[in-house]
Amino acid sequence: MLSGNPDTFAIWCDPVESWSTSKFQNGCLGFFIGGKLICSTRSTLGVDLHGLSLLHCMSNAVEDGPLLNLASIDAYRTLCERAFPSIDSEADTNDFSHLVSAESLSDEGHYLFLVEGSGQAKLIYGFKDDLQSVYEIVVGLGEFQSVVRDVLGKSKPAQINS
Repeated sequence: MLSGNPDTFAIWCDPVESWSTSKFQNGCLGFFIGGKLICSTRSTLGVDLHGLSLLHCMSNAVEDGPLLNLASIDAYRTLCERAFPSIDSEADTNDFSHLVSAESLSDEGHYLFLVEGSGQAKLIYGFKDDLQSVYEIVVGLGEFQSVVRDVLGKSKPAQINS
């Protein structure tokens, strides 16, 4: 199943029954970001999709004008420092408000951030601390959230271990 436009942002997910159990629907999940596929073959789809529904941006604006205007590498570095502060930093909490990666993608080191402001939105992607992997794509305001809602609407209810 594919929701969205792969040239800007889309979510692809397919359950694999032979990988699944009665409690977990496992399969493949991927994000198309600017035409590039970032995927995980270790997805517990119910957990990933449920996690996407709970993202901060699904019910709150994620505006940050200064971040929106930074070069993609500088914005990525700042967002990673907020989300994953070093042990010797003075941060009291992790700030995941801009992090929009599905859990299985984050677990593999694929970090995607959403920044909004001035009537526009930007997705900033990177792999772990590899600044050579960083790139961004401008999307329509609300496009990310619309794609998430669409994939949630098309999918089976999340199956989470009870």
